[in-house]
Amino acid sequence: MNTETEIDQEDASFIPPDLAIQAMRDNGYKNTAYALAELIDNSVQANAKSIEIICIEEVQQIKERQRKRLSRIAVLDDGDGMSGPVLRKALQFGNGTRLNDRSGIGRFGMGLPNASISQAARVDVWTWQNGPDNALHSFLDVDEIRRRQRREVPAPQPSPVPAEWRNRAEGLGSSGTLVVWSKLGADRMTWKGAKATLRNTGWLLGRIHRRFIHDKSLNINLVGGEDGALEKSHVTINDPMYLLPAPTLPAPFNSEPMFEHVLDEPISVEVNGKVFEVRTSYSVAKQTTLELAGTANRGDTKYGKDAAENIGVSVMRAGRELMLDRSWTIQYDPRDRWWGCEVEFPADLDEIFGVTNNKQAATVFNELSALDWRELAEGEETLPEVIMRLCEEGDPKGVLLHLSEAIKRNLRALREKIKVQGKGSRRAGKRHGDGDPTEDTNEKWKERDKTHPIPDGEQPPTPEDVEDISEDLKEDGIGEQAADEIVARIVSGDLKVLFIDKTLGSSGELFTVVSRGHATEVVFNRRHPAFEMIFDTVSADDDLDSLSSTELQDRLLKASRAVRVMFAAWARMEREDPPNLSRYERVREAWGKLARDFLEPGGGEDA
Repeated sequence: MNTETEIDQEDASFIPPDLAIQAMRDNGYKNTAYALAELIDNSVQANAKSIEIICIEEVQQIKERQRKRLSRIAVLDDGDGMSGPVLRKALQFGNGTRLNDRSGIGRFGMGLPNASISQAARVDVWTWQNGPDNALHSFLDVDEIRRRQRREVPAPQPSPVPAEWRNRAEGLGSSGTLVVWSKLGADRMTWKGAKATLRNTGWLLGRIHRRFIHDKSLNINLVGGEDGALEKSHVTINDPMYLLPAPTLPAPFNSEPMFEHVLDEPISVEVNGKVFEVRTSYSVAKQTTLELAGTANRGDTKYGKDAAENIGVSVMRAGRELMLDRSWTIQYDPRDRWWGCEVEFPADLDEIFGVTNNKQAATVFNELSALDWRELAEGEETLPEVIMRLCEEGDPKGVLLHLSEAIKRNLRALREKIKVQGKGSRRAGKRHGDGDPTEDTNEKWKERDKTHPIPDGEQPPTPEDVEDISEDLKEDGIGEQAADEIVARIVSGDLKVLFIDKTLGSSGELFTVVSRGHATEVVFNRRHPAFEMIFDTVSADDDLDSLSSTELQDRLLKASRAVRVMFAAWARMEREDPPNLSRYERVREAWGKLARDFLEPGGGEDA
């Protein structure tokens, strides 16, 4: 039993250091590359122009085999360097000199220690403002903190930058900082070797810091391997909007953008009486991406696979990407690789967007991707009324609702553009046959003409009809040559029925029937929810080989459910109109018989 004196001597901290350090080690970095990105942020904030990431491998005995494994990682910059007091603060959790400073990409005071101990049990820092021989050194050692051997950040001591790092570096500036991770955790490092670590880190940094790389204000070099055989490369631009040429893409997209800019839409956000601007920008793949693929699926090309890795809405804060948010995409739809969306906001809106202290997410913004504003409405509230109430309640979602609605609206328009684009390239010249229902339906239509002729069904299309048909085919994405062939068949009377996908004025009309002389257009409305759920279950631009059986099954189940719901809507319409029930029954029976005859190969009419 403890005596009163023993109890008084026990650690009464709210969070004992040995427990806190373990919790902080598990503080949510997605992988090693994201942890290194935090150190790059520190360098950028310190006005660095050149940064080197150096990964050192050593041969280690793993069970019965020798393998190369990472032993140390260093980040070296030519930034402003730090004084002794600033260095000591920089190694404290939640401290630092830029707390609540919203002028740059820093602010939270967690980057250096948090990122470092998430990957390594020890971090050493050398920093200098008057040459590397006059550097100051301090460190954190997780094992010492766990054993309660150290409760404070060691006071910085004069210590020249070690020769081993001078020899590996391209060069050291008159000012700068060197951060070295050692005691790397095999259970924490995402990649075990230098090559994979640098490749994945370079790809991520090329996206996160693309603005700085593009304007040549920042150069990041990658150095890795065993001493004596270090390989060197540099970080290149990785733009998910594909509006900047990327040296890693095949020609011509290594020297010209792969996408074209479509739209900029600024959104005003008011917080505490002050108005801020959130910039949204959109891009879509050029027609060239289809032409270069030829008869193959463009998703199978090298540039198509690259685009598949950059799917999502790029969320930018102060010129630096926080995240590529995939929650705004349709996960099973390969077409989502062919649009780009960038949302940029000032650091003043951190709390509104829900920016995390490791700068990997904007949680409130992410939540809005799957949220329909109607779910937040009370009673018969309209969108403006929901926004006003949420803002009055201090809910940040209220401030961003009109932003999320604008993004969803614009993404729907981009997806529609991509569908039409894909049809125009891949269906041209082979719309009829090749699995299309037009030919079978046309034959059934002609057979029906023999027993149930359509009134005025022998009249040829007027010149206005022909012009309208051509326009409809163009909007449906049919190529010019194929469209001319279809029009010629209609004029000659060979083609009696034509399916068109088109954007109609209202989302309430699923389809419409348009008479064109002796031809009939069945026009499906792209705006109706059933269009995508049923008629576009598998699109012309789908890379079917890239879809798993589960993804295909999900699409088919979704279409099956939608069909049942549609018939339930018809049933509801009948029940709401009892006086005309017999009329509905007659229409339903006649339509059912026609559907049977059109669908069954040997189907015939009832007597």
